[in-house]
Amino acid sequence: MESSGDAHGHGLRDAAIAVWRNWLVVVHKPRRLAIVKERDEHRKRISRANANLAARLDFSLALRKNGSIACWGGVEDQDSPDGIQGDFVMVAAGHSHTLALQCDGNIACWGSNGDGRAPPDGMQGDFVAIAAGGVHSLAIRRDGNIACWGYNGHGQAPPDGIHGDFVMVAAGAAHSLAIRRDGSIACWGRNYDGEAPPDGIQGDFVAIAAGAAHSLAIRRDGSIACWGRNYDGKAPPDGIQGDFVAIAAGAAHSLAIRRDGSIACWGDNEDGQSPPDGIQGDFVAIAAGHFHSLALQRDGNIACWGDNDDGQAPTPEHDEEYGEDEYATLSAKFPFMTDVHILL
Repeated sequence: MESSGDAHGHGLRDAAIAVWRNWLVVVHKPRRLAIVKERDEHRKRISRANANLAARLDFSLALRKNGSIACWGGVEDQDSPDGIQGDFVMVAAGHSHTLALQCDGNIACWGSNGDGRAPPDGMQGDFVAIAAGGVHSLAIRRDGNIACWGYNGHGQAPPDGIHGDFVMVAAGAAHSLAIRRDGSIACWGRNYDGEAPPDGIQGDFVAIAAGAAHSLAIRRDGSIACWGRNYDGKAPPDGIQGDFVAIAAGAAHSLAIRRDGSIACWGDNEDGQSPPDGIQGDFVAIAAGHFHSLALQRDGNIACWGDNDDGQAPTPEHDEEYGEDEYATLSAKFPFMTDVHILL
């Protein structure tokens, strides 16, 4: 027979457990969920900072704090070494054309307009994100559907667009990717090397990047999935483990920013575009050209490495070695945009 003291002790214990459980449900769980949600939202915000930088074959661009665009490297017909004036919130570069999203949702285009990839009058609409591929262009409308224009020889830019609820888009040489709001990825266009499987990629992803024939995506947990052509190790099928917040894919190399601001590099490094030891620093955005790389530092400065034959990736060492002032001139236009503008 249980004594009154034992019963009283059990009652106190049960009451304590009830209070603890109530704390878990009412206080701890919501707090934990809020922390996880904020971390996820932070990763999403940071992953979109790449919109401030772009790299083409032999050309580089970056948003200035005043909304204009700085340009350097192999200047084409409509590119200006003095930059492009306007109130822009996102820039994207293809093989030989450029797109820039204006704050009013319209898109400015310049560069080569073969197959209509960069109409000089731009694209009117209520757009929230852009991507420029080898010879095609993509843009997400505010309603989540995707507009496509330019060359469609591999189905990478269907003129009727792609319907869905998309939040991010990426364009490779001849393939396209887009993240749905549920985190899964739609793929279309050339799939010779498995870079754009027509059934898409299932998962919970927060960022994507498309190279010449390979694709990358950051999972919500910070690890990176890779698929497509893996020559030079640019897209290892087992992916890349780590806590990453941004990615970029070049012609044959890949870059990713870790949460601590340092950069991991893998793939072809013939021109120094992808040093295997990575790049140390506090970076918030990256871009990968064909054979060069760019990274935006938190203080608004830009680091460049890789091929600089056309002045697309000047460095202080290059200036000193060749008696030029390419990097000094670029530096004079600092600081660049480090804020993340999301119209979506």
